[in-house]
Amino acid sequence: MNFFYDLLDKIQQFVLANIWFAPLSAVLLPFLEALIPSLPLTILISFNLSLMASAFGSVQGTILTIFLSTFGSLLGMVLIFILIRLTLAPYFAKKVEGHKIGKKFLNLVNGPNTFLVLILLSNPFLPSSIMNYALSLTKIKFTKYLMLTTISRLIIVLFLVFLGSIFNIQENPLNALWVLLVYFSLLGIWLIWSKFSHKKHIEEETH
Repeated sequence: MNFFYDLLDKIQQFVLANIWFAPLSAVLLPFLEALIPSLPLTILISFNLSLMASAFGSVQGTILTIFLSTFGSLLGMVLIFILIRLTLAPYFAKKVEGHKIGKKFLNLVNGPNTFLVLILLSNPFLPSSIMNYALSLTKIKFTKYLMLTTISRLIIVLFLVFLGSIFNIQENPLNALWVLLVYFSLLGIWLIWSKFSHKKHIEEETH
């Protein structure tokens, strides 16, 4: 990780000396995260936010970070999806189908419950690149995939931009734990509300 932070420091110094490179950097870093599962998207988005704010101001920098980071991440995800589907998908799909958990995931993606798939893809703390690899092995239509990926990327970037700016993750990486706590708190509230609404709906139908 020391190499990773040293690299970010060098990128920051270069961008501050060459402002024209800032938008390209904001696209490139999330693009690389989509290709390399080990890269921490939380820190990359926080880095982009800090860099773009320094280069273009707080408001404009935030807007550009959201747009460019979403675009870069989406571009990387779609590229990997297409490459795997055109090359390795037929071979690995059979192996995934033979695995109990893998088969459940394939059934979930290929089934009608699109919202649950979106929830999984929108979790910033799940390895999105690995999930993207798995998606490329399914029979999901490209239009549906593109819709789910675009929405989930935007949700994740928005979440990390606003909470990342509050908790200053780039300078204090351990603050990502607070972001994690907020995420699961919101998810828990949504699950409770969803369960309550479903129960209420059933009671109304029985009366």
